[in-house]
Amino acid sequence: MHSLEKKARRLNPVIELKKSRFDAELAQLNVVRQRKIEVVAAMRATQKQYMDGVGRLNDERGTMNRLMLEALETGLDNVKGLWMKLYQDVLDLEKIEKQQAEIMSRAHRELEAIQSLQDKYKLAWTQELDKREQKMMDEHAQRKFYR
Repeated sequence: MHSLEKKARRLNPVIELKKSRFDAELAQLNVVRQRKIEVVAAMRATQKQYMDGVGRLNDERGTMNRLMLEALETGLDNVKGLWMKLYQDVLDLEKIEKQQAEIMSRAHRELEAIQSLQDKYKLAWTQELDKREQKMMDEHAQRKFYR
């Protein structure tokens, strides 16, 4: 086995390792993105709940009977606090998503670099085989010609 071919074959385990790392980082990024989608959906639901509560509070303020006014205000404060917590969670998840995307991108670049190196070795090996084959054919033709 030729040294270029050996070099190309030795990179196979490294490529598999880099592929598995890239796949793991991509899976982690997808988990973060899915969690973000869930939190945004919860945030939208909370926002709708808040808007409905504001409507009810305004209706209550428009009546003479204001028995539920304090309870509605307290409930709205709780919903608003929940919305703010969810908003902060989305910001945190976006930060984590950005970091994870960078990690995944780096893993992808490493994988491509190793694959490119392997392709370079394979191309060099193929070119060398072609040269050897051409040389053998030339020698064979010369022997036939000089007979």
